[in-house]
Amino acid sequence: MPTTPRILFIAPLLLAAACSKEPSPAAPPSTPLVERSAADPAQDATDEFRGSFAPGGIAATYSAKFQEGKIQSLAETRKATSQTGSYEFLGARLMKYSGAALGSDDAIELQFDEQGKVITARAGDKEVSAEEITAIRDRAQSLRSHAVSRYAMKGHEHGQGL
Repeated sequence: MPTTPRILFIAPLLLAAACSKEPSPAAPPSTPLVERSAADPAQDATDEFRGSFAPGGIAATYSAKFQEGKIQSLAETRKATSQTGSYEFLGARLMKYSGAALGSDDAIELQFDEQGKVITARAGDKEVSAEEITAIRDRAQSLRSHAVSRYAMKGHEHGQGL
């Protein structure tokens, strides 16, 4: 190709390349893509929920404390006897129980490690039976499950969540 036609061919390409500019980054939208009301709500730092339930046929009222949407503790009062018990959780795991035994009038203290192994199981100056420990664990999980599900439903009833 002779030089002149080559220049006439290349010149418009160079001119077009010089005049074109890179697209500027998109400006952020003036309204958010997801509105806060449509997103999952941020739970209060600490929230309390009250309910009633009768796991194992033993009716109780309870108060459960949630932090950032996760249950931390639960305190119950058994209706027939007015006995009380308090449970502490780490996620779904029972870490500590303090209160009345289920099968007697004894006051008991239970403490578990993060794997669920019993660290402390005392009823005054005696050991707590394996059956009582199992009954307390079962009751703790029943009360916890009830409180968590009711707490989640409460959020949906008030327009929170999905």
